[in-house]
Amino acid sequence: MSEVLRAIAGAMQADVATLRAISQNIANAEVPAYRRQIPLAATRFEELLSSSLADGSTPAAQSDVQWDAVGTDETPGTLKGTGEPLHVAIEGGGYFQLQSDQGAVLTRRGDFHVSAEGLLTAASGAPVLGIAGPIELGTATPTIASDGTVRVADNLVGQLKIVTAAQDSPLQYVGDALYVLLNDDVTTVEQPTVRQGFLEAGNVTPVQEMVHMMETLRHFETAQRFLLGYDELRQQAISELGRVDF
Repeated sequence: MSEVLRAIAGAMQADVATLRAISQNIANAEVPAYRRQIPLAATRFEELLSSSLADGSTPAAQSDVQWDAVGTDETPGTLKGTGEPLHVAIEGGGYFQLQSDQGAVLTRRGDFHVSAEGLLTAASGAPVLGIAGPIELGTATPTIASDGTVRVADNLVGQLKIVTAAQDSPLQYVGDALYVLLNDDVTTVEQPTVRQGFLEAGNVTPVQEMVHMMETLRHFETAQRFLLGYDELRQQAISELGRVDF
């Protein structure tokens, strides 16, 4: 493959990865505490292309690009009051930790429920972890203080475990505003701040995502037309070189 075709193919692959992330963001715009996904492939390819243009080389290193890699926009969403005692939002950084057979599962989605066994659970059904393990509420309505302590009547039944991921522990989105850690490395937040009766909205702005989608589509179509035009020029050059004049 020529270096020109390689560069065009890289640009188109980056656009496809971007469109995939945008589609996911739009589909989850109304999910509480969803954080928009950022395609890292496009950023990586832009870096390779800029470096190549600067030194006159070609972006041959694009084979290093992981096209399905995404990052997470950590910008907090707006807190909205609901008045529901089982709705909880985190102010500032951190995630609720859920019990899972796959290790640490994190979420900022705080529309909690009470299971048939009386445990505090996330919307996914996974038990919400406290400092000492799952939190048992029974059938009573809890009171949740700003430090995450949970009381039923005057009895302390647990404290929400709010954690942060280590810098070298990337979050992998698994759907429903849930994230898993690739190396299961978390740190407990010592002085968390939570709000009972509030939910965090997602940080996706659908209009901006739609604009970004249109721009990416136009970029992809331009690259596609360039690719077709380049191919036609090559075919014409081959035909001209192969012609024998008498």
